[in-house]
Amino acid sequence: MKLRTFGKKIQRLKRQYPEFELLCEDESTFLYDSISRKVWVQKGVKPRRFVTGLHKRIHIFGFLSEDKRKMFLSDNKMNAKSFLKSLYKIRKRFGKIILIIDRAPWHKAKKVQRYLSKYRREIKVVWFPRGCPDMNPVEECWRQAKREVNGGRIHENFEMMKKELRKFLRYNEFKQDMRKYLRP
Repeated sequence: MKLRTFGKKIQRLKRQYPEFELLCEDESTFLYDSISRKVWVQKGVKPRRFVTGLHKRIHIFGFLSEDKRKMFLSDNKMNAKSFLKSLYKIRKRFGKIILIIDRAPWHKAKKVQRYLSKYRREIKVVWFPRGCPDMNPVEECWRQAKREVNGGRIHENFEMMKKELRKFLRYNEFKQDMRKYLRP
């Protein structure tokens, strides 16, 4: 029942604010290491997995619009301050937005709430229902990026991994239909 009301709420907001762009947001962390995945090996042979042993990581804030425009912003930290920087940039690019976000702690931080309150005429926030990450189309971007960029291999160095990740996110055409994710 809550999923149906969620979809109806979004439709109502789109009718109420037709000049606003509908955006979904999510964030993910990419580790400088290989990601294990299924592989074929000869029976009786144990597969080898190469790891860096380093704990380097990059955090990406991802935004997808209803008309399939996208914006990915990286930061060294995932906190309220970095989320505010991404909100500032997204507001500059898209103007008036209906922003659909999850309930991550940095989304609910006091300074983020003050910012959203200050720009309430330009940013309308809708919260994803609890426990429904599969409703967010940005999750599919993360799945594809982790498979393609980190899947079963190690990069020459951390900078090369970041460069390949940025290139993938910039030039890959994500074909998610937001209406399928957000329908009532």
